Amino acid sequence: IINPPAEDGSSDVIFLQQPFKYFGRTYNQIFVNNNGYLTFTEPLSAYTPFLDSARDIIAPLWTRLDNRRGGSISYRKDTSTAVLAQVTAAVKECFPNIPFAATSAFVATWDSVPYYNGGGVVTFQVVLAYNVHRSFILIYYGDVAETEQPWQAGYNTVDSASSLIIPAASVPELSSSSNINVTACWSFHVDGSPKLPANVLPFGNGERVTPRLDNGSSEAITLQQPFKFFGRTHNQTFVNNNGHLTFTEPLSDYIPLLNSERDIVAPLWTHLDNRRGGTISYREDTSTAVLELVTAAIDQYFPNITFAATSAFVATWDSVPYQSGGGVATFQVVFVSNVHRSFILINYGDIGETEQMWLVSGDRSF
Repeated sequence: IINPPAEDGSSDVIFLQQPFKYFGRTYNQIFVNNNGYLTFTEPLSAYTPFLDSARDIIAPLWTRLDNRRGGSISYRKDTSTAVLAQVTAAVKECFPNIPFAATSAFVATWDSVPYYNGGGVVTFQVVLAYNVHRSFILIYYGDVAETEQPWQAGYNTVDSASSLIIPAASVPELSSSSNINVTACWSFHVDGSPKLPANVLPFGNGERVTPRLDNGSSEAITLQQPFKFFGRTHNQTFVNNNGHLTFTEPLSDYIPLLNSERDIVAPLWTHLDNRRGGTISYREDTSTAVLELVTAAIDQYFPNITFAATSAFVATWDSVPYQSGGGVATFQVVFVSNVHRSFILINYGDIGETEQMWLVSGDRSF
């Protein structure tokens, strides 16, 4: 879709196929503004750049541009397999320690658009690469002519708590500089979620999400492969919002109790509230890549046990707030198994301090 030729114009409101997380806020729409930037709540006609403008804005090149005199400004929402694979690879190259698989991409391109005062044209592109958990910006610069007009490149947030101005001395320098050692490309992690350690398995691509309920739980999840747990074999599990997994029934308890006379795995049993933010998701994974990862982890921790995983059940609490406020918790539990052996891996990201009661444990019924 192409923006209409208009002085200081903008696209109509563009409804995103998937919500985009931007530093703690979630947007279902976006505007492509002719003067080189994206906004979320309304179009913006301003041509004098001011990134400290108390709004959520992404500005690959904010200056006065005039698509009435030539060039084109276009955009699209893309969920094709080829493009998602391409942007996923680009993000992984830039952020190798953050598990990520894109499920949506929004692409906006300024192609040979003249400056308002004449003297040259600019070509650049901004890509929003994201899934339900994580969001990234990729900015690519083509030929960018010098100009005497005011200009800025970067991003800002409504509270200015997260902002960046690309440190280029001149506009043409954007085409020869980078923050990721890829000439003419700048990349930023913008969802506001904590960076995760390398041992956390990828999540967010087609996973099921638990309901946003106080003390809620998933429905019964039938396991493709039964999971052996201290002599008992379970064919199902429940992912409970308050940081634990059970096997026979969901559990709403938020006060941790170690000797609860039930089979339970609790990576962080405390009162969590996904109504206020974050995501609790799960999947059973039998892909070769994930099975190789978890098998290698088990071999590292238990070198004297011969083991090859045939199934991995992954449950992730991503930036879920404590019920009492004061912080969020990110962690993941993985059931790793084959027909003979079962293991549990627990991976922790950023865990906020809390005065709530909490417990990390595994328990079994008798």
